Amino acid sequence: MKSGLRAKFAAVAGATALLVGGGIATASTAAAGPNCPSGYHCLFEGSIGTASHNYFNSDPNFTDDAFSPSGHLVNDNSWSASNSSNSGYESHYYYDVNYQNRVFCVNPGSYVTHDRLSDDFVDGNGQGQRDEASSLQVLPTTSVPCF
Repeated sequence: MKSGLRAKFAAVAGATALLVGGGIATASTAAAGPNCPSGYHCLFEGSIGTASHNYFNSDPNFTDDAFSPSGHLVNDNSWSASNSSNSGYESHYYYDVNYQNRVFCVNPGSYVTHDRLSDDFVDGNGQGQRDEASSLQVLPTTSVPCF
């Protein structure tokens, strides 16, 4: 009788250890960028912490999006970005609507500020990075180097 009780106790203890270990492993996927709510990809009108617009999913067209609280339009007016993805998704910003001509991307838990986004020519493509984003595609980890 004692050996049966010990076996049950050992099984329960082992299952509990697996559950706790699994919970710790899955908790590490959350990544918080500054001044961006958990699970969101955020653009800022100026430096991090200024008027912002937060995206939970991809958005193919920023034309009607506005920064809060300023009310200024997001399209071609973003100076900084932050990524607080809960699922390890990168934020890929594009020069044109419908995800055309990538401008820059931001890794989960990371950010890029206005002083690191160039408003000059970048890589000879005639596009800067600051004041250029017109769409956002949220993608799983890619091989593209991101901020």
